[in-house]
Amino acid sequence: MKHLTYIVLLLTITTLTACNNHADEQQAETRTTPVETAAIIQDNFIIERKIVGRATTADTSPVISSVPGELVTLNVAKGDRIEEGETVGVVDPGDSSSQVELQQLAVKQAKTQLENAQVAFEQAQAGVENAKKQVDIARQAADAKASQGNKAATAAKQQYEQAQALADETKQLVEEGTVPEVLYQQAQTRADQAYAQFQQLTGEKGAPTNSAVAQAKAQVDQAEQQLEQARIGIDQAELQVEQAQVQLNQAEEQGANEAITAPASGEVSTLNASEGDIVTNQQPFATIVSLNPMTITAAVTAEQLGLFSEGSELQVQIDTLEEPVTSTVSYIPSVPDETGLYPVEATVDNADETIKPGMMATFLLPETVVEDTMIVPTDAVAEEGGEAYIYQVVDQRAVRVDVEVIESQTDQTAISGDVKTDAPVITSGQLTLSDGAKVSIMKEDA
Repeated sequence: MKHLTYIVLLLTITTLTACNNHADEQQAETRTTPVETAAIIQDNFIIERKIVGRATTADTSPVISSVPGELVTLNVAKGDRIEEGETVGVVDPGDSSSQVELQQLAVKQAKTQLENAQVAFEQAQAGVENAKKQVDIARQAADAKASQGNKAATAAKQQYEQAQALADETKQLVEEGTVPEVLYQQAQTRADQAYAQFQQLTGEKGAPTNSAVAQAKAQVDQAEQQLEQARIGIDQAELQVEQAQVQLNQAEEQGANEAITAPASGEVSTLNASEGDIVTNQQPFATIVSLNPMTITAAVTAEQLGLFSEGSELQVQIDTLEEPVTSTVSYIPSVPDETGLYPVEATVDNADETIKPGMMATFLLPETVVEDTMIVPTDAVAEEGGEAYIYQVVDQRAVRVDVEVIESQTDQTAISGDVKTDAPVITSGQLTLSDGAKVSIMKEDA
């Protein structure tokens, strides 16, 4: 009896178990899994190469006083913002009266030399006129008959007397210190020449009259040379006066306080002097850095150099900024630096001055890795046993498709395989799926 009871109980348990398994299978067949999907993209697969650099100032301007002296006023402090042309400070050059007096004396001396040069020019002009008259006299003497010799000699004597009188007057001016002695020597030479001409006409030296004409012409040439030298002397004297006057003006200007203005707009990065200190006109006492634009510098390898082209625009990620900024490549070196790398530079607009020197900056360089390939979200790709696969939705069911991963990034992955490009891929919910499972595509919130 007990044996019969055991058999009945066993049959009952078996029947109940079979019924439960059948119910589970029916539930699995009718269960629908909600999933999220995305479309497959046929395009070039582009990765974003990152090259780290650093922000530097585009320009640094030293602040130098034009004159040495005491810094009596200082209008800035380190870190202050200043615009080009604003007054940084005021320098007192100190007592320069002695220098002004020396330059005043130099101007006076230069003007005296100019006056002497003008006197010499006037005398040289008179010498040319006198020499030309001597030529006329010599020609008259050559053409005159013997009976006219005395008349020519008389005229020559008059010329000699006039020349000698002029020489005597010049000698007196030399003794008075009005003109240099060289002018007297020139005047006496002309008088001696006139006397020689007179002697020739009177026949004391027995020289022919044709020779007298030639000598008179030579005197004209000599007198004209002296006139030209006198003209050059005036030009040189006038230049000396101008130079002396310029130096006097500079000395007078240096005697007044000198305002030092900012050579550029920017931030005062260094300040090596305070009020009361002595500054020079050789070394800067402050430095202004321009913060707009900023320069992004990155040392790249020879292989990476080809990713840059001068004038092109590249996105740059600054650590302190939420969004990347646009930079323009401004310099690509032809030779490496001492480290063997190539320092590439790009400029970035920094009107609000949020980018500071020394901040880390990353170039974001798009690079095509695979051309004309299928691209899916990386979340859509799953792996099992070293094999990659995706699920596609076909007739409201999940279809497993084995794929090969060509290139992958955080957000997107390039794949190849027997994939239907018009069927969406499942990006969320696929972990609980099996091939052929029924799915429903969740709609995105509007």
